[in-house]
Amino acid sequence: MTFVIDTHRIPEPDVVISIEPQGEIGSSDAARLLRERFSMVLVATRPSRIVVDLSAVPAISDSGLLALRTGCEHAAANDASVALVAAAPQVREQLSRHGLDGLLDRPGSRPA
Repeated sequence: MTFVIDTHRIPEPDVVISIEPQGEIGSSDAARLLRERFSMVLVATRPSRIVVDLSAVPAISDSGLLALRTGCEHAAANDASVALVAAAPQVREQLSRHGLDGLLDRPGSRPA
């Protein structure tokens, strides 16, 4: 299965970028791509907020969770907040177990 990440600006007054991984974030390569996407977005757009839409992510590995945590830390260091939205129940559970549940929006929420 191919792992793809779409990125686009959400129409809001502030710069808000949506990162939309599609597929399992299960391999070290997929995790690396996710980390790189956070870095690219932060350098290229200097957003005030990054929304990570997890609706097309059926599963996430420990390396994927670490990539999300690293991306969130990098965003915070660049004065950008991060919200994780539309995570499947299994992914929400993994995020909660790894202390990332504070970044989760309410179930079913999606970027504008």
